[in-house]
Amino acid sequence: MADVAFENGDAKALANHLQSVDLAGATPSDANGEAKLNAWRSSIAAAPPAMRGRVLGPAYLSGILAAGSRINTEQVLLGGKAVSIAAGTAPRDTLRLRIVRGDGKIVCEKSPAHARECRFVPTYTQRFRIELYNTGPEDARYHLVFD
Repeated sequence: MADVAFENGDAKALANHLQSVDLAGATPSDANGEAKLNAWRSSIAAAPPAMRGRVLGPAYLSGILAAGSRINTEQVLLGGKAVSIAAGTAPRDTLRLRIVRGDGKIVCEKSPAHARECRFVPTYTQRFRIELYNTGPEDARYHLVFD
């Protein structure tokens, strides 16, 4: 995937793939692999931004979401540790919950979100975006619980 990102000139994707290689502790097995890895690294102008923020622990968010509005929160989740994100809403049928990895891939989506739960185990420690969207015609109360 890093090679494809390099060939396509996608520096952001290449930086993410290089970070995955580094986190896995992978090293080239021959001189050709070493040269390719060095070319990838030198093509990236700046180092990827440091991951900042607290690692998500048991917590909750609650509030009122206007009709047609959404909330986004970003959380760092630990690789290899099970995650559970659940929603309680009123009314019960107008809110949608979506969990998105840093690279934009949707990990979980629940619609309606009420009394539904997203459970998954992140492969790597990384930042996830948690979105709640009100598709209804009126304001809705929400409670998001993270564990």
